[in-house]
Amino acid sequence: MYWLLAFFCVVVWGITFISTKVLLLHGLDPKDIILLRFALTYLCLIAFYHRQKHLPWREELWMLLLGITGGSFYFMTENTALDYTLSTNVCLIVCINPLFTLLLMAFFYKSTTRLTYRLILGVVMAVVGVFCVVMNGHILLKLNPIGDFLALLCGLSWSFYSLIYNRVGQRYSPLLITRKIFFWGFVTCLPAMFLHSQPKNYLAILSEPVVIGNLLFLSLVAGLFCFFAWNLAVSKIGTVGVNNLIYFSPLVTLITAHIVLGEPITWMSVVGMILTTVGVWLATERKLHKN
Repeated sequence: MYWLLAFFCVVVWGITFISTKVLLLHGLDPKDIILLRFALTYLCLIAFYHRQKHLPWREELWMLLLGITGGSFYFMTENTALDYTLSTNVCLIVCINPLFTLLLMAFFYKSTTRLTYRLILGVVMAVVGVFCVVMNGHILLKLNPIGDFLALLCGLSWSFYSLIYNRVGQRYSPLLITRKIFFWGFVTCLPAMFLHSQPKNYLAILSEPVVIGNLLFLSLVAGLFCFFAWNLAVSKIGTVGVNNLIYFSPLVTLITAHIVLGEPITWMSVVGMILTTVGVWLATERKLHKN
């Protein structure tokens, strides 16, 4: 069940690239999307989990770091990167973050995470598969230094989020942690309100059904439900195993783009799907049997 929950999150998060791009094209900027998304998610979380729990300041500090690495900083760098560079570039760079997570876990948690040949082979195959899927028949990659660097920071941020969650995830309920993440994510995003942006008619933008629909999808499905489900899966399965499923995200983005936008699926992307699937299976097969 926990593997299915984690895989559902990956499917949803693979669609969020397109959903965020739609909001950007309709006039919202990255900080608008993040602030609205976090506010909606947190208000709904209060309805589900309204009990107040005061944590020691050291524990609250860990929650603040989770809110930054998995919330404000992560989404700010991702959404801003989509404004500067191609969504394929962002998707490719962000989806290499399980490799960063694996290396960080092996360094900080040597007793529980070992770099076996099977694991390394699976990760390498998955990375190559992701590259083939994202390229989708286009050999040339259009680089944008600012956007691509922001995407790299975004991937690293999620890896540190996974590392921190591995520390606190067993001590508190996933629902409490999820609420803390969105609270601190929203608070640390507030300074972005003072950043210069083009004047816009928010009333007109937010009255469009496509904007409301995508905001609700990002807030309630990709935010509230998926963060809770992902944190629950990490608590039950483990950080490295669950994070390897992120390699499937470009496959979801590719298929969604084919269905919604009519983009073609080439032989290179098919090879990439096979490599990614086999690579993830190699990296997680023992964990699947264990769980």
